[in-house]
Amino acid sequence: MKIAYFSPLNPIKSGVSDYSEELLEYLAGFGRVELFIDDYNPSSTWLYDYFNIHNYRRIYENHGKNDHDVNIYHMGNNDHHSYIYSVCLEHPGIVVLHEPILHHFVFSQTVGNNRLREYLRELDYCYKSERSRIVKLTLEDRDEDSWYEYPLADRIIDCSMGVIVHSEFAREKVLEINPLARVRRIPHHYSPPPADRMRSPELLREVLGFKDDEFVVGSLGYMTASKRIDILLKTIASIKKKGHKIKLLLVGRMMPGCEALRWIEEFGLSEDVIVTGYVDTHTFREYLYIPDIFVVLRHPSAGETSGSVIKMMGTGNPVVVSDHYAFSELPDDCCIKVPIGEDEEAELERKLIYYIENEEERRAIGARSQQYIMMNHDIQNSARSYIEFAEEVLAGS
Repeated sequence: MKIAYFSPLNPIKSGVSDYSEELLEYLAGFGRVELFIDDYNPSSTWLYDYFNIHNYRRIYENHGKNDHDVNIYHMGNNDHHSYIYSVCLEHPGIVVLHEPILHHFVFSQTVGNNRLREYLRELDYCYKSERSRIVKLTLEDRDEDSWYEYPLADRIIDCSMGVIVHSEFAREKVLEINPLARVRRIPHHYSPPPADRMRSPELLREVLGFKDDEFVVGSLGYMTASKRIDILLKTIASIKKKGHKIKLLLVGRMMPGCEALRWIEEFGLSEDVIVTGYVDTHTFREYLYIPDIFVVLRHPSAGETSGSVIKMMGTGNPVVVSDHYAFSELPDDCCIKVPIGEDEEAELERKLIYYIENEEERRAIGARSQQYIMMNHDIQNSARSYIEFAEEVLAGS
């Protein structure tokens, strides 16, 4: 099988870039894959040894009648995917919908580029009877939370030959939009890091200044307003006041709307929180083994499956997640769930203190978490599932 593969790649800072580079190494074993990217050069030099890499405009040659069996499009909810969206609408293929809510992307592409008519056209296509209500919410009231209520993914789902998602929540959302869509859930893969190239957690804790008797909480990944970092920091401050030796490691690029540095100062945590900012993929994987426990809250959410959470669970240390959408599908005995809403902060504090004081149970849930990821998120199985689904789509189209 010959595949035209459309996805952001590093140095584009996106979780989808990391996802694709991990998957491509295995996908290449099932057929010939050619990469189609925007106007940049991939920073991962090994890609040049294994793949032909083209500017995406090449797909338009011969009116799109190239010699690929299928096009695979990775679609996320940000501007890194603008060319992918455009090509997919013209030359349908299989869409990997990393999050089933695309309102942020559509709004940025249309209203953000002074193309209001195109935004209104999308509202008509997806929600004609509700257009006036949505216009009031998004354009007049500037209520960005309302974007999560209206996915605006209808057009790309309707034109696709098939859709790949990573969760049951996303699969149901796709079928809610188009009951006739051909959709397949393929779990977000886990790719274990090469242990022989990693610095030890003990060394890294020492380098970062953590003491042996300190309990380290980690939050790794892009820091956005929806990641509830303010709630996490307030909880850390409260636990510290109760006498526990607790520290926080924040790893990842800080996005607009997340004011972590101000909150750290406001809650008196300047000596208790390390903020690394963006780190390269290798360092990110090393830092995953430092914390005693992870906290990954997310509300509101576009329904995405977090690749960072999959990696965290694979380390064998427990992860605290928000109990909704794709996170709710994780087995209760493999992670620690906190409700969204008014009890969120109190429940987070209660559970963190419990697992600080009960090391044996903390290690047990971490071990179950790791075993679950190894059994259900194997990257070789993911690559094979991509090919099997492509073959089914081609046989039925």
